[in-house]
Amino acid sequence: MASVLVVDDEPDIRYLTQVNLELDGHRVMTAANGEEALAAVQVEIPDVVLLDVMMPGVDGWAVLEQLKTHLDRRVASVKVLMMTALGADDDRLRGGIEGAVRYLVKPVTPDELRDAVTSVLAGGPEREQRLRVQTGALAELARKEKGASVADEGPRPRLSRLEHARVRDDAPVDDGVRRVGAELTDKQVNLLRSLLAAPSVSAAATELGVSRSNVYASLRRIARKLGHDDVPDLLHRLRSGRLVVDDPT
Repeated sequence: MASVLVVDDEPDIRYLTQVNLELDGHRVMTAANGEEALAAVQVEIPDVVLLDVMMPGVDGWAVLEQLKTHLDRRVASVKVLMMTALGADDDRLRGGIEGAVRYLVKPVTPDELRDAVTSVLAGGPEREQRLRVQTGALAELARKEKGASVADEGPRPRLSRLEHARVRDDAPVDDGVRRVGAELTDKQVNLLRSLLAAPSVSAAATELGVSRSNVYASLRRIARKLGHDDVPDLLHRLRSGRLVVDDPT
C-alpha cells in the first residue's frame, strides 16, 4: 500500500480519483489547490503526488517547482505524476523537464489512472525515473528545435517557471553558499553568468547563439559535475544566491 496525495480543484475529480486508487489499496489524501498541497507535504510526505496544473492561486507548475527544489530531499524526491487537461507537446515536455515522472492528459480512464500510479510506484527510485523522463523530454525538444523553421515564427513557448525566476542584485547569500568556477570550463562559467544576466533560459540561449536544448544539455552536465540532482535544482541554487560563480583558475 502506498500513500498518494491527489491535488485537483475539481471536487468530483478528487473524489473519483480517490475511490479508484483506494480500490488498489492505496491510502489517499486530497488537496483542493496548490496551497493545500504544499501544506500537506509538510505534515506527511506521500509516496506519489497526483497533480493537476490549472488551479487558482498556486498552480500545478508552481507546486512542481517548489517540490523539486525543496531543501528537504525527502520532499524533493517525491514522485510527481501530472494529470491535466493541458495536452500540448510543450506542456508535456515542460512537465518532464521540470521533474514530473509521468504526464497524463484528461480525460483519464480509471484503468489508465491506476496503471500509471502502479507503474510509477514500481518504476524504481524517483531520481532514476525523473532523469530518464528529463532525458527523453530534452531529446524531443532538441528534435523539435532542429526541425523548426529557421525563420522566426514568433516567441518560443516558455517551458519553465524557472526561466523568469530572477535573483535580486541585493539578494543575500545564505549560509549554504557554494563558490564554483575552478571545476568548470570557461564556457560553463559563461553559461551560468548568462543565465543570471538574462531574463530567461530562452534569452540566454539566444544571446549565446545556441538552442534551448543545448543550454539544458550543458546545464545537466554542470549539475552532474557539481553534484546537484537536476537542472531545476541547479538553477534554483544559482538564482537564490547559494551558488556563486567565480572565474575558473
